[in-house]
Amino acid sequence: MSWSHGFDVVVGENQVLLNLTEHTVSALREGIGTLARLLDDAPPQGGFRDRWRFDRERLALLDRVLPPVSEYGPSAQEFLARFGVGLREELRDAARRVLASIPDSGPASYPLSGVDDWIKVLGQARLVWVPRGVQGDTRSSDVGVRQAGLFADLQGQLVTALRPELAAQLTG
Repeated sequence: MSWSHGFDVVVGENQVLLNLTEHTVSALREGIGTLARLLDDAPPQGGFRDRWRFDRERLALLDRVLPPVSEYGPSAQEFLARFGVGLREELRDAARRVLASIPDSGPASYPLSGVDDWIKVLGQARLVWVPRGVQGDTRSSDVGVRQAGLFADLQGQLVTALRPELAAQLTG
């Protein structure tokens, strides 16, 4: 399957512009929207089956997004009890800000001072489709792996545009 996942990143004095194709906008909205929804406190309205499926998907995603910080169970539980809600809310709010910055047409514009939202959200939204450690591949026949590849590529372009010296280090 072939599709265009084009994007272009331009860093200005006070903002970052992301020129995105229609397909990329759709993929971003789907992935980031799913991430924000699953990080939300409230399960969807509906019957038991809807709430049960939401909880199961949410727990699986939370396990990927916020993996245990320690193999020692009590330490991991203590960390989540102290910081888990705050980390989850911070990521959810960043995902909502990023979603709000993606227009129907034209470039997405984001303040340079807050572009870490994009970098963080792209990295975590990739986990909607693949487990941690799987980079993704935009040429894969698997839709999830392909979407994860798109998010990883865009995240890499953002980091490289913001820090050109990293591109030189990575390419030798």
